[in-house]
Amino acid sequence: MKDTTVPGLRMDTRRGFVVLRMPAQISWHNYAGIREGVCRALSAAGGALAPDAAVAAVPRRGVVVDFGDSILLDASGLVLLARTETRARLLGCPLRAVVPATAAPVRRALHLTGLSSLVPVFEDVAQATAAPAPPARTADVDTGHVLDAIRALHPADAGFAAAPSAAAPDLLITTAEAGDGDHTVVHLSGVLDHITVRRLGETLTSLVEGNLRHLMVRMGDRVGVRCDPLPVLLGIRWRVAAEGGCLSLPGLPGRLREIIDREGLGSVFTACRSAGGGLLGGPA
Repeated sequence: MKDTTVPGLRMDTRRGFVVLRMPAQISWHNYAGIREGVCRALSAAGGALAPDAAVAAVPRRGVVVDFGDSILLDASGLVLLARTETRARLLGCPLRAVVPATAAPVRRALHLTGLSSLVPVFEDVAQATAAPAPPARTADVDTGHVLDAIRALHPADAGFAAAPSAAAPDLLITTAEAGDGDHTVVHLSGVLDHITVRRLGETLTSLVEGNLRHLMVRMGDRVGVRCDPLPVLLGIRWRVAAEGGCLSLPGLPGRLREIIDREGLGSVFTACRSAGGGLLGGPA
């Protein structure tokens, strides 16, 4: 993982939790660096990756994201917390947030977007690390409404713009062998919305359960994107990666590519290399 330093971003431990203290300013300019810190905190909490000796000794009880010193009034901070919740849930890592009661606009934004119902919010780090663990939630919780609500609060810079599309509100999914005897290409056409993205997830899950571990999902600009497909795609990617496979996304719609690049996820969705050394999955 690239070592990215963000001024004001600090990580330490408290009562067995990895505590990630956010910088005073959170914006799209330092979002990628903060996201790297979040990934390190989640990995450290699971014992899978130790960024330094202070957090390397034992697996932790969870992660606390501390916004106590931050100004969290725009989409970037909200999207950061939403993405962190998705990753933490998929990794089985308990997540908590610290937002002081004095930050009334921030707490209101968390309430309006539904984030406060997904991530327990506390007054300070002491309370966050002392509170008993809440009941575990199932891994298939639908959190798409959260990012939709963030877009509603910040329509200029939050997530995907729902562009008009002549395609029918349906998604056609076809599969084919890539020609190398190993990879499977999943072709998409139509519209990805909060209903059809679930069908995509079901299809990819069926392929994985059918012992197909190397997948390329092709969509291109002809696919209308009306929801956030990243939680589904990240879940499948982590699942196949754990078994030596890959999930690549060649030929992405422009807006989806912009979001993936902005969040620093481009390297996550890379294709495996063929036996001959060539990288599979070029532009559609």
